[in-house]
Amino acid sequence: MRTGNPLSNYAGDTSFDYPFDIVLQSGDNLPNEGIRTDTDSDFILLGMSINTFDSILFTLQLKDSNGNYFSSAPVFAANYAGQGSASYMFPGRPRIFPPNSSLGVGIKNLFAGQNTVQLLFRGEKRFVKPQPICGPEALTNRLIVRAA
Repeated sequence: MRTGNPLSNYAGDTSFDYPFDIVLQSGDNLPNEGIRTDTDSDFILLGMSINTFDSILFTLQLKDSNGNYFSSAPVFAANYAGQGSASYMFPGRPRIFPPNSSLGVGIKNLFAGQNTVQLLFRGEKRFVKPQPICGPEALTNRLIVRAA
């Protein structure tokens, strides 16, 4: 999923998707659902697909790992629908999630019956070179002396 955005052209980036599956009963309001990102890399969130649903009558409110919401209030899911197989692309800069962070999903079913929903968070994993645990760089970091 390469785009023209300079944040997504890093050599260590790999396309990756996180699915979020849920079965909602009539009237369910679940403000604190979500997924946890893998521990091996940062995740650059670029877009979202709504792949499966019994009814598009549900709202979403997304938030990042710091608790910052993507919108000021819940948004009808139809507003996140892309064109055909194309994902909805989040406006502005991509959102970067550190390893093992959470992508929060608040979801409310407005349909009178059961609603099976799958959201697909689309983006890229960014594998970053780990900090050295030995060698001159690590030794320098360990020998930093703090003035009293």
